[in-house]
Amino acid sequence: MNKTFRILELVWLFMGCLGIIMCIYSTIIGDNKGAIYFLIFFLASGLMYAVRRKQRMKFEASQKSKEQKK
Repeated sequence: MNKTFRILELVWLFMGCLGIIMCIYSTIIGDNKGAIYFLIFFLASGLMYAVRRKQRMKFEASQKSKEQKK
């Protein structure tokens, strides 16, 4: 299960990086309207990355506390 959380976290990180790259590219070529959409995509991806990271950290802490109780 921990691997799944880590993979999802990395997917959102990759999507965020892709979004910011596309935002910069759209700004350079002069498509400001398109850049705004990619910026929103980047922000949403960043938020999801943070949520998934927090979820993974809580899961790891819960697993660690279960191991210590044994």
